[in-house]
Amino acid sequence: MKTRKDMFAIARRGAARAGTATSVAGKTPSLSRTSREDLLETSQRAALNDPRFREHVERGDRARDLRNWFEAEAAYAAALDLYPYERSYWTQLGHMAKEQERFVSAEIAYRTACALGTTPQDVDPHLRFVMIRQGLEEHRYPILHHKHGPQRDQVPGRPDVLACARLLWGALGMDEDDLVRFLRGCATLDELLAAMIRDPRFERANRPWLELVRGEEL
Repeated sequence: MKTRKDMFAIARRGAARAGTATSVAGKTPSLSRTSREDLLETSQRAALNDPRFREHVERGDRARDLRNWFEAEAAYAAALDLYPYERSYWTQLGHMAKEQERFVSAEIAYRTACALGTTPQDVDPHLRFVMIRQGLEEHRYPILHHKHGPQRDQVPGRPDVLACARLLWGALGMDEDDLVRFLRGCATLDELLAAMIRDPRFERANRPWLELVRGEEL
């Protein structure tokens, strides 16, 4: 399937302009959406230099230390809403969900941490734990880690599934049970795109132009 770089440039134009201006002012480094690899690398610098991101994670750390798992999870989630391709805090988000025995949420976060490049020893034992608690066998749903190479061959995480859902289905969100099914079953971004195009929601969202294609009018 043809690689689509545009899927990583969904952010509003105004937000992109604001990010560039901030970088010029010497405050927060800007994100690069030239490729998914560039987005992953620049997300680390941009997030950790953004006071909004740091404020959320510091609030999350304080709540975590007080064992307030719900508040900590909300704080880490708010940070990752700003920078969904920042890899460092997906594992922490998974820990907070795991402590509340919300194992699907934890699995999504851990699989995303793996896909974005978190060190395997920092996340694999936790992912295995929440899979066992759900009765899942690792040989059926392998743990896959980020690998350098063509974008189409990279491992998808939660932000990728949501970006594809928006592009292909016009959906602004997904149920977690639905989302985790794609993370478990799709080893690459290419497989993810193919699976989401095969899904009936693709045809429902794109019926007018699909009918034109079938009628050879395009």
